[in-house]
Amino acid sequence: MSRQPELQEQVYSEIKDINVYDPESLTEAKLLNHCLNETLRLTPSLYFFPRKATADTWLKLDDTRKIMIPKGTTIRLDIWNANRNEFFWGKDVSGYPADAYVPARWDVLASEGISRRNLTHFGFGLGARVCPGQFLGQLEVGLVVGAFIKVFQFKAVNKATGARAGVTTKPDDGTLIDLELR
Repeated sequence: MSRQPELQEQVYSEIKDINVYDPESLTEAKLLNHCLNETLRLTPSLYFFPRKATADTWLKLDDTRKIMIPKGTTIRLDIWNANRNEFFWGKDVSGYPADAYVPARWDVLASEGISRRNLTHFGFGLGARVCPGQFLGQLEVGLVVGAFIKVFQFKAVNKATGARAGVTTKPDDGTLIDLELR
């Protein structure tokens, strides 16, 4: 990410005066939350969600064709590509390319009245099978990342790193960073 140092300093200036880390103060850290949402969008913890059809199901496609999904069929929801889909996340919707890391995308979406509930954001699943630990997980990550940024300056060792996808998504380089105390 070419803007990493600038973005890190913006997040630091947003949270440096937070002395009590609680859900309310974390909610006020808008840029930090945008960075976390954008990170989760582009690097979801799971590459896909496997589901099994519990009954024979007919799906009607946009072009009026129908597809039969037989009972017992394993279906994989492709989180990786859904979260990079230009139709849902791209320039026409957010003003930015779908595959680019741009936390400002969330301000644009909010100004258009679009929230995560309206999007194909599968970071924690959707609907009846959404992860019950979603809010606790987001709070924990916000607290840890917020405290980390408050204490350390960091820089990625590699200019860019790809993702290694399997059942979970991980950075190719294991997230190598150089740390310095602030």
